[in-house]
Amino acid sequence: MTTYIYARVSTDTQDSEAQAAFLTAKYIHDFVVEETFTGTTTDRPKLNSLVSKLLSGDTLIVRETSRLGRNSIEVLTFAQTMKDKGVSLVIDNLGVNISTPAGEMVLTVMAGAAKMERELMLERQRIGIAKAKADGKYTGRKALDPKLIATAKQLVEAGMAKKDVAAHLKMGLSTLYKYLEA
Repeated sequence: MTTYIYARVSTDTQDSEAQAAFLTAKYIHDFVVEETFTGTTTDRPKLNSLVSKLLSGDTLIVRETSRLGRNSIEVLTFAQTMKDKGVSLVIDNLGVNISTPAGEMVLTVMAGAAKMERELMLERQRIGIAKAKADGKYTGRKALDPKLIATAKQLVEAGMAKKDVAAHLKMGLSTLYKYLEA
């Protein structure tokens, strides 16, 4: 019976150490896994590796549901996977262990509420952008410096992996692909 703490942030400008430190101060644990990886995909390498190691009787502790997925289906699917494996999943900010019926109910309600809040936030964002466009104030994202694009193309042509080029130039991989196609 091993207890793991999983701390994840979405960008390199964020720090998973604060999240991990908060949880390690609060819970007795055996291992801490920290990851910087976007939450917009369920393909999170360190979490996937951790899940493959989890055994029945183990415990996984996370700070909040958003560390597990961005929508209620992802979170609930993950929770069910843990339940099926016999792993206790503790979600700190909800104060619940989802291996209990009450914990599972709280998670289900909170996952739905989180999805609703995200949808409302996106709706407010769309409304704000539409108003800014109507007022002539919205210009969209600024284009990257042509010198940066030229450097990226040179590095790729020289054989550097696109993932490494994007990291080296501090840009998203999808942004790099967009400019390479242009």
